Amino acid sequence: MEFQQQLDYIFNRPVTEPAWYWQAHDDEADPFNGEDPLTAFAFIEVLCENPGQHLAAYSDDQVGQGLNYIFNGDCSNLAHGFRAAAVAPDRKVAALRALLHLFRDVFAPRCPPQTLAGSQEKSGPLSSICYMFWDVSPLSHWLNLDQDALSSFAMQHFLDSDISDEFDLPEEVQELMRQHAQQALANRTPKSWEDIQADMMNLYANLPPEVEACYQAIADVMAGCLRLDNPACVESGLHGLGHMIPFLPDLATPLIDDFLNSNIKNLPAALIQYARSARSGMIQ
Repeated sequence: MEFQQQLDYIFNRPVTEPAWYWQAHDDEADPFNGEDPLTAFAFIEVLCENPGQHLAAYSDDQVGQGLNYIFNGDCSNLAHGFRAAAVAPDRKVAALRALLHLFRDVFAPRCPPQTLAGSQEKSGPLSSICYMFWDVSPLSHWLNLDQDALSSFAMQHFLDSDISDEFDLPEEVQELMRQHAQQALANRTPKSWEDIQADMMNLYANLPPEVEACYQAIADVMAGCLRLDNPACVESGLHGLGHMIPFLPDLATPLIDDFLNSNIKNLPAALIQYARSARSGMIQ
């Protein structure tokens, strides 16, 4: 009953713009105990055991909106809680591997069979979260990167570039942003991007065994997406592997190579191009 209450809390809602989770709903009981990590973990674990059945009662748009809430780290802390939950490593790895059920039993049968990269077609919330899953989910990242170094680099890049061509912002807003960046950098010496990349590579070269197991599980889910019939799921897997290549090339590159070597005669041209871009690490 508790799991069903959690499902209805997330999915049994009108699809609105902005989504329900960006609106006030303080009068509702919170079935996640303030997004307690163990509660979040158990919910996602059970959901991914049989997501096709659990989500059958909800529309495609409700499912897309709800999955975005669960797995997009900017919309809720549920996926963050899953990652942080103090459970046995084997249990966490098994729950990560079950993410493939989400792609196989929900995204594959429900998403339109089309790719989104470079497409001018408007995508619904289900296709969007399928494509962006590994971009927006904290489950793609199992190390604490140097956020201060990344933030400082971004602010220095902002100050060194002409943002008027990138952002349609009033001049007074741009000036306030410049002042904020200058103040924030007053006592910092930003690292170069090359130094930041070197630090990241050193970090990833010495993964703790439990973190390495999590990355292996995630890579296997992405590889599983490449074997599904729906090109939306294939594109999602390539998207995730492409983002993994800069830091774990020995793990991600062979999976894309195997995909290209075994399927290239039957692949649409758009997917071949996307796979090659992913292999180079040059995807957005």
